[in-house]
Amino acid sequence: MGVTGTVILAVAISLAAIGVITIRGQRQLGKHRGVTRDEFIRAFPSVPASVSGSVFDYYKSQVWAKEFSIGPEDSYEHVLSEGDEEIDDDVQELVKRLGFSMPANYAVRRSETSIKSVKDMVHWLDWVRQHQSA
Repeated sequence: MGVTGTVILAVAISLAAIGVITIRGQRQLGKHRGVTRDEFIRAFPSVPASVSGSVFDYYKSQVWAKEFSIGPEDSYEHVLSEGDEEIDDDVQELVKRLGFSMPANYAVRRSETSIKSVKDMVHWLDWVRQHQSA
């Protein structure tokens, strides 16, 4: 086998491994049961439903299993297997989906804010909402 064949084989094996890991992760998440969308929204009475509902919809759309749902207390680390980088990516995507812009003091406030659960994300996005320019 030449160099090209070896590279192609290595790429194929890598892609297969990534596929297996992805499928395993999706299966694991598919077994998780949080709450219904309405229950999730009601868990945040002081937050507009557009914010909490967007968070619920975003995470529900990330999992293939229709039975999957998220709960306010669900941990990024333990339930979603996400770290700080992925959480920051989620913040950016949710801010965009909600049509918000980042407040001027976002970087300082974000560095002081720990987002460990889905509840933390809802409250963080509500803070962003409250600090939108007029």
